Amino acid sequence: MPYKISISTATIICLSAILGDTAFVVTGLPVAFIGPYSIPAYVVIGIYAALMAIELGLLGKLHPRYKGFNYSYVNRTFGTELGFMTGILLYVGFCAIIASVTFSFGGYLLSLLGIHIPSLQIAIAAIIILLLAFLNTFGLKETAQASKILVVITLLTISSFVAFAIFYYTSNPSVAISNFMAPIYPQHGLGPINALTLIVFAYSGFQVIASLTGNVKSHGAGIRKSMVVALAISIIVYIAITISMMALAPARSLESVSNPVLYVLSNSGAPPVLLIAIGIGILFSIAAATTSLILSASRIVYQMSRDGLLPRIASDRYDMKKDTPLNGIWITAIISILILMSGNLYTLISISNFGILFSWIMVGFAVINVVRRDKAEHKIDGRMMYIAALTIALGMYLMFGLPSAALALGISVILVLLVAYYIIVEITYGKVPRVRLFRRR
Repeated sequence: MPYKISISTATIICLSAILGDTAFVVTGLPVAFIGPYSIPAYVVIGIYAALMAIELGLLGKLHPRYKGFNYSYVNRTFGTELGFMTGILLYVGFCAIIASVTFSFGGYLLSLLGIHIPSLQIAIAAIIILLLAFLNTFGLKETAQASKILVVITLLTISSFVAFAIFYYTSNPSVAISNFMAPIYPQHGLGPINALTLIVFAYSGFQVIASLTGNVKSHGAGIRKSMVVALAISIIVYIAITISMMALAPARSLESVSNPVLYVLSNSGAPPVLLIAIGIGILFSIAAATTSLILSASRIVYQMSRDGLLPRIASDRYDMKKDTPLNGIWITAIISILILMSGNLYTLISISNFGILFSWIMVGFAVINVVRRDKAEHKIDGRMMYIAALTIALGMYLMFGLPSAALALGISVILVLLVAYYIIVEITYGKVPRVRLFRRR
């Protein structure tokens, strides 16, 4: 029998994944791009993520046994072609998140040690990925229990940072106000839409709990509630962090910083003891979030393998007692390390965002299809179709906020996946299925 997770524990896992993997990683970039406007931007994208949570809750209610969440819903609704593309892009997106946050982990660790060697930062990130993959093999129950402790560390770390920002403002109001009003970073053509896509990345961790729908009490309703509550808390936390950062350092100074929290603390003359304490808390928070991300990503690749869309090796060695896909975990670790070598933090985030946004758009279409076909049977509120249409439009708009290189790469990957899919179908079955798109009278 699978390990059952209460709604409160699911909320904690979700909150840990949202804040632990990005609150200390990308919060500096939106500030650098749009300054004070990043505050309402966090609200807007937070609401967008909450709408996606409602959609995932609906689909999770209908299909609680699938472990591949977004991929599984699209595969179930539209078939294997779109399912295959969505699954691969979502999986690569998750691996890119893992790569980016562990890269930041390396930056924070080296900053605490007073070392500045870029190549060493990548090596540390790779080692952390392997260590956290090993911890994942202990099972879902242990991961859930650890999240309860680590989310407390995350919130204490954030609270300490915000408290120091308040103290700094009361001690140096003119400097803090000057920092808050400092010019933003307008170079390289980056601006509001780029900041919005970065904030999508900040909230993307909320969906990790969707991979555990079958383990959460009340299934779809349970994960919907846990995700929405976690997102509501996260909006408040992100606003507090953003205001604190803007008070402690000029916006444009944050554009190329991979450890923004420690950077602004150092810039404002925080005592070494506080720097060390917050730095250690950040390391624990990132590690906790990354552990959840590895688990969720491994379940995507496991489900795709079970559905026959990936080689069997990805679903072999599934530990039923621990409810853990062992091979999927190690495959995820290896691919995350390979992506880690692909570029800087902004590049990694852009790669992730393409996969995440594509899967969200496809989930929106899946919801519309479900409402259209099964509204009466499953007593689905017809207004869900309007929510889905809104999220599709927002997802497509945000796609254009990705760097042109990332957008071109993502589109190229879609084309390659489409060709690869039909080549594999032809090799496996000896022919490619043909259908009529339009019926003749």
